[in-house]
Amino acid sequence: MARSWTTERLVLRQVPPDESEAVRAYGLRSREFHGPWDPIRPADFWEREVVARRLAHELDTAASDAGLVLYLSIAEDPDRIVGRIAFHNVVRGFSQSCTVGYGLAPEATGNGYMTEGLTAAVDRVAFGELGLHRVEAAVIPRNTRSLRVVERCGFIREGLSPRFLKIAGVWEDHVRFARLNPVMEQ
Repeated sequence: MARSWTTERLVLRQVPPDESEAVRAYGLRSREFHGPWDPIRPADFWEREVVARRLAHELDTAASDAGLVLYLSIAEDPDRIVGRIAFHNVVRGFSQSCTVGYGLAPEATGNGYMTEGLTAAVDRVAFGELGLHRVEAAVIPRNTRSLRVVERCGFIREGLSPRFLKIAGVWEDHVRFARLNPVMEQ
């Protein structure tokens, strides 16, 4: 069953496969904008059937406690997806950590939506419901908008990882950030 959370202006929710068209529309609107910051995608990445399979996989991943993908909508228009926050690589045991990735549609930038959504997702979902101790983010140094988001959300810069991820076909350096769950600091 898909879950959802709300903030003052946003709805953050899992999306079931039967709503693949909304995710597809977001992806098609955003792919050129996200191009410099994303890996190269297969040619069929935004086809409806492929998106539906990916959404089913996201729900399975959440059910197995390995990750959680949330799609963002503005509260006044909850059927139009304008962003995505993905908690990947959930590690339990002595780590209790994950990585986070995020993106916003170009028409939604500049309004503080990602700062609002990411703060809520980390505090309420990753730290609250999932009970994680640490959330890590990696940002390409020239992606100044994304750097500002993680800083406003309270992530602390930990260092630089040379040639960390292959983005747009090139191994890119990334600045590494993390937030720790304040309840679990002991």
